[in-house]
Amino acid sequence: MNTAILFDTMSIQQYVFGSNKLKDNLGASYIVEHVYKYLEEKVGIKSNELDIGYIGGGNALFFTTSEKKAKEIVKEFTTEILWKFSGLSVAAAVKGDFINEIDDYQSAIHKLFQALAENKGKHIPINTISSHGITDVCRFSSLSVENIQVYPDGKIELMSSLTAAKRLSENEVLKLGSALIKESKIPNIYQFADELDHLGQKKGEDSHIAVVHIDGNGFGKHFVNKESVRETKELSEKVKKAVKTAFIHLLLSYSENEEKIKHLLGDYNYYNNILPIRPIILGGDDVTFVCHGKLGIWFAEKFMENFNSNYIDDDSEIPFSSCAGIAVVKTKYPFYRAYQLAEELCNSAKSRRKKFMEEKETTDGGNWIDFQLAYSGLGNTLEEVRSLQYNNVAGFNRPYKIEDSESEYSFDKLKCLSDKLKAALPNSKIKDLREMLTKDKPSLNSFFEHLKHQHEDFKRDFATNNSTDIDTESNPFFDMIELLELYPTNLFK
Repeated sequence: MNTAILFDTMSIQQYVFGSNKLKDNLGASYIVEHVYKYLEEKVGIKSNELDIGYIGGGNALFFTTSEKKAKEIVKEFTTEILWKFSGLSVAAAVKGDFINEIDDYQSAIHKLFQALAENKGKHIPINTISSHGITDVCRFSSLSVENIQVYPDGKIELMSSLTAAKRLSENEVLKLGSALIKESKIPNIYQFADELDHLGQKKGEDSHIAVVHIDGNGFGKHFVNKESVRETKELSEKVKKAVKTAFIHLLLSYSENEEKIKHLLGDYNYYNNILPIRPIILGGDDVTFVCHGKLGIWFAEKFMENFNSNYIDDDSEIPFSSCAGIAVVKTKYPFYRAYQLAEELCNSAKSRRKKFMEEKETTDGGNWIDFQLAYSGLGNTLEEVRSLQYNNVAGFNRPYKIEDSESEYSFDKLKCLSDKLKAALPNSKIKDLREMLTKDKPSLNSFFEHLKHQHEDFKRDFATNNSTDIDTESNPFFDMIELLELYPTNLFK
């Protein structure tokens, strides 16, 4: 089979996160993860003329007998997607005589990706039914209603074909969740939440969730540098395994520390053993999960630590690394906007990592994290949110590096400073400090003088070595204060 077909799933984020209903997000994620297996099983079996190269990261490489056969497969597959998975789009590129270029696999796969990029720019398919004045609107997707769902209790829901397709995967999603819990070997009494309201929030007290997006560093380059389909597939499988193992490690960390953080959870979760975290995407080096608002940073840190214990090759000294963005928002905050904010935070961490590598002249940039507590209605983008909330704020130094405790960007150092601040000042003074950090410099300095005279521990821990002045550059107070709100303080060490 010497003809290659390269597929790419388009607009995954919009498809997966376009609803505030968790079961729809999970169903969409399941479809995205398994759509190419559907191609292999349903389309490939008919002809027995389809071999799999690799599947991963929204891409899939297949091989068939001829360009004519490849185009037939693409046509049949995309037609099936249009009928069965409304709203999902894939692009494709075909290259004949691919196997003849096996001695120069990197060049061949590069040409195939170039062709794919050109095809994606030529045509954007319309794969949802347009709304008209005579149709009702699906409250989950804002598209035209084409389906009527009748439940056993007599309840009726009107929904679009896009929402209906996502709901069809509900049972498979539940099975995968149960299998993940079983494989993690945490007590089998635990279960995943199926609603955003069931992530451990305390009713009437805490209505925040954290949307966590984690992306591997430089994996695109590592895949491009592989010299054969076999090596590409092996790395793809290795990354999948590392992601799954890291998430299992995260679940174990929660189970081991549940007693320390149970005070954060509402009674519904604690007494029904519902985990305050729900994975949405665990594929390739791209990971997204949603969890209790005060556990997002801790969960991300635990995941990244375990993921970092893997290496690109068995004989390589290059470890896996990643960057994370944690958006902490109200439960009712538009979910797609929350995901976009988490993605922007992840990109912010990647930008700081790149700058760090240039400054230190190193190829090992490590793992970086950025976080943001967003207030409803204040801006759409990360830049807008921070310009509104943190304009001219003293003591703001994000993102942070997970390792390297001596660096000014060390996350461990930030945790240590936050712990000292909590011990040095009562909560009321910490709240006052947060307010004063937004004021002019003379007012802030005056408040620092007040704190130094009343709280000796504050003066001891936060004054500069050669004077009694408080240095906000060495002491990112705003980051410390928000970390105290968003991280279980009894897990700092």
